[in-house]
Amino acid sequence: MTANDDIKINSKYKDTIFRKLFGENKKNALSLYNAVNGTSYTNEDELEFTTLEDVIYMKAKNDVSFIFDSSLSLYEHQSTYNPNMPLRGLLYFADLYRKIVPNTESLYMSKLVRIPAPKYIVFYNGNSSKMPDDVIELKLSSAFTGKTEPGKFEWTATMINIRADKSRDILEKCHILKEYSTFVEEVIVNNKTMNMKDAVNKSVEDCIKNNVLKEFLTNHRKEVVDMCLTEFDEIKWGELMKEEGREEGREEGRLNIVFSLVKKGKLSLDEAADELGLDVPTTEKLLSDNGISIPSVV
Repeated sequence: MTANDDIKINSKYKDTIFRKLFGENKKNALSLYNAVNGTSYTNEDELEFTTLEDVIYMKAKNDVSFIFDSSLSLYEHQSTYNPNMPLRGLLYFADLYRKIVPNTESLYMSKLVRIPAPKYIVFYNGNSSKMPDDVIELKLSSAFTGKTEPGKFEWTATMINIRADKSRDILEKCHILKEYSTFVEEVIVNNKTMNMKDAVNKSVEDCIKNNVLKEFLTNHRKEVVDMCLTEFDEIKWGELMKEEGREEGREEGRLNIVFSLVKKGKLSLDEAADELGLDVPTTEKLLSDNGISIPSVV
Protein backbone atom coordinates (compact mmCIF):
# COMPACT_ATOMS: atom_id res chain seq x y z
CA MET A 1 0.00 0.00 0.00
CA THR A 2 1.37 3.40 -0.95
CA ALA A 3 1.34 6.56 1.13
CA ASN A 4 -1.22 7.98 -1.30
CA ASP A 5 -3.50 5.00 -0.58
CA ASP A 6 -3.19 5.75 3.11
CA ILE A 7 -4.25 9.34 2.46
CA LYS A 8 -7.40 8.24 0.63
CA ILE A 9 -8.35 5.69 3.24
CA ASN A 10 -7.79 7.96 6.20
CA SER A 11 -9.31 11.16 4.81
CA LYS A 12 -12.65 10.28 6.43
CA TYR A 13 -11.16 10.50 9.91
CA LYS A 14 -11.69 14.05 11.13
CA ASP A 15 -10.98 13.37 14.80
CA THR A 16 -7.53 13.55 16.32
CA ILE A 17 -6.37 11.36 19.17
CA PHE A 18 -6.23 14.48 21.35
CA ARG A 19 -9.88 15.18 20.65
CA LYS A 20 -10.81 11.54 21.16
CA LEU A 21 -9.20 11.55 24.59
CA PHE A 22 -10.30 14.95 25.82
CA GLY A 23 -13.25 15.96 23.64
CA GLU A 24 -15.39 12.91 24.28
CA ASN A 25 -14.49 12.13 27.88
CA LYS A 26 -15.59 14.66 30.50
CA LYS A 27 -13.39 13.15 33.21
CA ASN A 28 -10.27 13.59 31.06
CA ALA A 29 -11.33 17.10 30.01
CA LEU A 30 -11.87 18.14 33.63
CA SER A 31 -8.50 16.67 34.63
CA LEU A 32 -6.83 18.75 31.93
CA TYR A 33 -8.81 21.85 32.99
CA ASN A 34 -7.62 21.38 36.58
CA ALA A 35 -4.01 20.99 35.42
CA VAL A 36 -4.15 24.18 33.35
CA ASN A 37 -5.94 26.30 35.95
CA GLY A 38 -4.52 24.93 39.20
CA THR A 39 -7.95 23.81 40.40
CA SER A 40 -9.26 20.54 41.83
CA TYR A 41 -12.84 20.21 40.58
CA THR A 42 -14.33 16.71 40.62
CA ASN A 43 -17.85 17.00 39.20
CA GLU A 44 -17.38 16.39 35.48
CA ASP A 45 -21.17 16.39 34.97
CA GLU A 46 -21.04 20.20 35.18
CA LEU A 47 -18.80 20.31 32.11
CA GLU A 48 -20.60 20.92 28.79
CA PHE A 49 -18.83 20.23 25.49
CA THR A 50 -19.36 22.93 22.84
CA THR A 51 -16.96 21.78 20.10
CA LEU A 52 -18.09 22.88 16.64
CA GLU A 53 -17.98 20.49 13.71
CA ASP A 54 -16.48 21.00 10.25
CA VAL A 55 -15.32 24.58 10.62
CA ILE A 56 -13.46 25.13 7.34
CA TYR A 57 -10.71 27.42 8.57
CA MET A 58 -9.87 24.91 11.30
CA LYS A 59 -9.57 22.12 8.68
CA ALA A 60 -12.36 20.16 10.39
CA LYS A 61 -10.01 19.25 13.22
CA ASN A 62 -11.46 21.37 15.99
CA ASP A 63 -10.05 19.76 19.07
CA VAL A 64 -11.92 20.50 22.32
CA SER A 65 -14.14 23.31 23.57
CA PHE A 66 -16.37 23.28 26.62
CA ILE A 67 -18.12 25.43 29.20
CA PHE A 68 -17.14 24.94 32.83
CA ASP A 69 -16.91 27.18 35.90
CA SER A 70 -18.41 30.17 34.01
CA SER A 71 -15.67 30.02 31.37
CA LEU A 72 -15.56 28.92 27.75
CA SER A 73 -12.38 26.93 27.13
CA LEU A 74 -10.89 26.06 23.77
CA TYR A 75 -8.06 23.50 23.84
CA GLU A 76 -6.07 22.78 20.69
CA HIS A 77 -3.13 20.53 19.97
CA GLN A 78 -0.40 21.65 17.57
CA SER A 79 2.76 19.90 16.43
CA THR A 80 4.11 22.98 14.62
CA TYR A 81 4.59 26.53 15.84
CA ASN A 82 1.92 28.81 14.40
CA PRO A 83 1.94 32.56 15.21
CA ASN A 84 -1.62 32.85 13.84
CA MET A 85 -3.20 30.94 16.72
CA PRO A 86 -4.65 34.08 18.37
CA LEU A 87 -6.49 35.00 15.15
CA ARG A 88 -7.66 31.43 14.65
CA GLY A 89 -8.91 31.38 18.23
CA LEU A 90 -10.70 34.69 17.85
CA LEU A 91 -12.59 33.45 14.78
CA TYR A 92 -13.45 30.17 16.44
CA PHE A 93 -14.67 31.84 19.65
CA ALA A 94 -16.82 34.17 17.56
CA ASP A 95 -18.62 31.12 16.15
CA LEU A 96 -18.94 29.61 19.62
CA TYR A 97 -20.45 32.80 21.04
CA ARG A 98 -22.90 32.95 18.13
CA LYS A 99 -24.04 29.50 19.19
CA ILE A 100 -24.30 30.52 22.84
CA VAL A 101 -26.18 33.76 22.01
CA PRO A 102 -28.43 32.71 19.10
CA ASN A 103 -30.84 35.62 19.66
CA THR A 104 -28.86 38.51 18.19
CA GLU A 105 -31.72 40.90 18.97
CA SER A 106 -30.70 40.76 22.62
CA LEU A 107 -27.47 42.55 21.67
CA TYR A 108 -29.48 45.70 20.89
CA MET A 109 -31.26 45.80 24.26
CA SER A 110 -30.26 47.80 27.32
CA LYS A 111 -29.61 44.72 29.48
CA LEU A 112 -26.06 43.42 29.45
CA VAL A 113 -25.71 40.03 27.74
CA ARG A 114 -23.59 37.77 29.93
CA ILE A 115 -21.20 35.29 28.30
CA PRO A 116 -18.65 32.82 29.71
CA ALA A 117 -15.09 34.14 29.84
CA PRO A 118 -12.78 32.80 27.10
CA LYS A 119 -9.76 30.63 27.88
CA TYR A 120 -7.69 29.64 24.86
CA ILE A 121 -4.94 27.06 25.36
CA VAL A 122 -2.71 25.54 22.68
CA PHE A 123 -0.91 22.32 23.64
CA TYR A 124 2.28 22.15 21.61
CA ASN A 125 4.67 19.22 21.11
CA GLY A 126 6.93 20.52 18.36
CA ASN A 127 10.56 21.60 18.54
CA SER A 128 10.63 25.25 17.50
CA SER A 129 13.20 27.72 18.80
CA LYS A 130 10.28 30.10 19.35
CA MET A 131 9.33 28.07 22.43
CA PRO A 132 12.10 29.21 24.82
CA ASP A 133 10.00 28.19 27.83
CA ASP A 134 7.28 25.69 28.69
CA VAL A 135 4.61 28.40 28.44
CA ILE A 136 4.42 31.44 26.16
CA GLU A 137 1.64 33.85 25.33
CA LEU A 138 0.88 34.72 21.71
CA LYS A 139 -0.93 38.01 21.14
CA LEU A 140 -3.25 39.06 18.36
CA SER A 141 -1.78 42.57 18.48
CA SER A 142 1.46 41.16 17.04
CA ALA A 143 -0.40 40.83 13.74
CA PHE A 144 -1.76 44.39 13.67
CA THR A 145 -0.38 46.56 10.88
CA GLY A 146 -1.61 49.72 12.56
CA LYS A 147 -0.83 51.10 16.00
CA THR A 148 -3.20 50.55 18.94
CA GLU A 149 -3.06 51.66 22.53
CA PRO A 150 -1.44 49.09 24.84
CA GLY A 151 -3.96 46.68 26.32
CA LYS A 152 -6.76 47.49 23.89
CA PHE A 153 -8.22 45.11 21.31
CA GLU A 154 -6.16 42.17 22.53
CA TRP A 155 -6.74 38.44 22.15
CA THR A 156 -4.30 35.86 23.42
CA ALA A 157 -3.43 32.21 22.98
CA THR A 158 -1.49 30.56 25.78
CA MET A 159 0.84 27.95 24.29
CA ILE A 160 1.97 25.15 26.62
CA ASN A 161 4.76 22.77 25.67
CA ILE A 162 3.69 19.15 26.28
CA ARG A 163 6.59 17.43 24.52
CA ALA A 164 7.43 14.29 26.50
CA ASP A 165 11.15 14.62 25.83
CA LYS A 166 11.68 15.89 29.39
CA SER A 167 9.82 16.39 32.65
CA ARG A 168 7.21 19.16 32.49
CA ASP A 169 4.87 20.41 35.23
CA ILE A 170 1.73 20.18 33.08
CA LEU A 171 2.39 16.49 32.38
CA GLU A 172 2.78 15.71 36.06
CA LYS A 173 -0.51 17.44 36.84
CA CYS A 174 -2.56 15.53 34.25
CA HIS A 175 -1.74 11.83 33.96
CA ILE A 176 -3.79 11.23 30.81
CA LEU A 177 -2.03 14.14 29.06
CA LYS A 178 1.32 12.66 30.05
CA GLU A 179 0.36 9.30 28.55
CA TYR A 180 -0.88 10.96 25.37
CA SER A 181 2.36 12.93 25.02
CA THR A 182 4.37 9.77 25.68
CA PHE A 183 2.55 7.98 22.87
CA VAL A 184 3.11 10.86 20.40
CA GLU A 185 6.79 10.97 21.36
CA GLU A 186 7.03 7.23 20.69
CA VAL A 187 5.63 7.76 17.19
CA ILE A 188 8.06 10.61 16.47
CA VAL A 189 11.08 8.63 17.68
CA ASN A 190 10.09 5.40 15.90
CA ASN A 191 9.45 7.25 12.64
CA LYS A 192 13.13 8.19 12.53
CA THR A 193 14.06 4.57 11.80
CA MET A 194 10.96 3.13 10.11
CA ASN A 195 8.06 4.15 7.90
CA MET A 196 5.11 5.84 9.53
CA LYS A 197 2.72 2.88 9.48
CA ASP A 198 5.26 0.62 11.18
CA ALA A 199 6.17 3.42 13.60
CA VAL A 200 2.55 3.87 14.64
CA ASN A 201 1.93 0.14 15.06
CA LYS A 202 5.09 -0.33 17.09
CA SER A 203 4.22 2.67 19.26
CA VAL A 204 0.76 1.25 19.92
CA GLU A 205 2.19 -2.15 20.85
CA ASP A 206 4.90 -0.72 23.10
CA CYS A 207 2.53 1.66 24.88
CA ILE A 208 0.03 -1.12 25.57
CA LYS A 209 2.84 -3.27 27.02
CA ASN A 210 4.01 -0.35 29.16
CA ASN A 211 0.49 0.50 30.37
CA VAL A 212 0.45 3.83 28.51
CA LEU A 213 -3.08 4.60 27.27
CA LYS A 214 -3.52 0.82 27.52
CA GLU A 215 -7.32 0.67 27.65
CA PHE A 216 -7.77 3.38 25.03
CA LEU A 217 -5.26 1.89 22.58
CA THR A 218 -6.58 -1.63 23.10
CA ASN A 219 -10.20 -0.64 22.50
CA HIS A 220 -9.54 1.78 19.62
CA ARG A 221 -6.41 0.34 18.02
CA LYS A 222 -7.49 0.43 14.36
CA GLU A 223 -9.05 3.87 14.72
CA VAL A 224 -5.95 5.19 16.47
CA VAL A 225 -3.71 3.88 13.69
CA ASP A 226 -5.96 5.43 11.04
CA MET A 227 -6.01 8.76 12.87
CA CYS A 228 -2.23 8.70 13.25
CA LEU A 229 -1.68 7.97 9.59
CA THR A 230 -3.94 10.91 8.79
CA GLU A 231 -2.08 13.24 11.15
CA PHE A 232 1.41 11.95 10.49
CA ASP A 233 1.14 10.88 6.84
CA GLU A 234 4.58 9.95 5.53
CA ILE A 235 4.59 12.31 2.55
CA LYS A 236 3.12 15.24 4.44
CA TRP A 237 5.34 14.54 7.43
CA GLY A 238 8.45 14.41 5.26
CA GLU A 239 7.55 17.63 3.48
CA LEU A 240 6.73 19.27 6.79
CA MET A 241 10.01 18.22 8.36
CA LYS A 242 11.97 19.54 5.37
CA GLU A 243 10.08 22.82 5.41
CA GLU A 244 10.47 23.12 9.17
CA GLY A 245 14.17 22.44 8.76
CA ARG A 246 14.45 25.25 6.22
CA GLU A 247 12.32 27.48 8.41
CA GLU A 248 14.37 26.64 11.51
CA GLY A 249 17.51 27.54 9.54
CA ARG A 250 16.05 30.85 8.47
CA GLU A 251 14.78 31.47 11.99
CA GLU A 252 18.18 30.70 13.50
CA GLY A 253 19.76 33.19 11.12
CA ARG A 254 17.18 35.82 12.04
CA LEU A 255 17.73 35.17 15.74
CA ASN A 256 21.47 35.64 15.33
CA ILE A 257 20.92 38.94 13.53
CA VAL A 258 18.56 40.18 16.25
CA PHE A 259 21.00 39.03 18.96
CA SER A 260 23.83 40.88 17.24
CA LEU A 261 21.83 44.10 16.89
CA VAL A 262 20.78 43.97 20.55
CA LYS A 263 24.38 43.42 21.66
CA LYS A 264 25.44 46.46 19.63
CA GLY A 265 22.64 48.54 21.10
CA LYS A 266 20.96 48.91 17.72
CA LEU A 267 17.71 47.32 18.90
CA SER A 268 15.79 47.96 22.11
CA LEU A 269 14.03 45.16 23.97
CA ASP A 270 10.67 46.26 22.55
CA GLU A 271 12.07 46.37 19.03
CA ALA A 272 13.66 42.93 19.42
CA ALA A 273 10.35 41.51 20.64
CA ASP A 274 8.59 43.04 17.64
CA GLU A 275 11.15 41.57 15.24
CA LEU A 276 10.78 38.08 16.76
CA GLY A 277 7.01 38.23 17.06
CA LEU A 278 7.18 37.51 20.79
CA ASP A 279 6.07 39.39 23.88
CA VAL A 280 8.61 41.41 25.86
CA PRO A 281 9.01 39.04 28.88
CA THR A 282 9.58 36.03 26.58
CA THR A 283 12.09 37.99 24.47
CA GLU A 284 13.91 39.19 27.58
CA LYS A 285 14.20 35.60 28.84
CA LEU A 286 15.36 34.38 25.41
CA LEU A 287 18.09 37.03 25.36
CA SER A 288 19.09 36.30 28.95
CA ASP A 289 19.28 32.54 28.28
CA ASN A 290 21.71 33.34 25.47
CA GLY A 291 23.85 35.53 27.71
CA ILE A 292 22.72 38.81 26.14
CA SER A 293 22.03 41.90 28.25
CA ILE A 294 20.00 44.87 27.05
CA PRO A 295 22.28 47.86 26.42
CA SER A 296 21.06 51.35 25.71
CA VAL A 297 19.98 51.98 22.10
CA VAL A 298 22.41 54.22 20.20
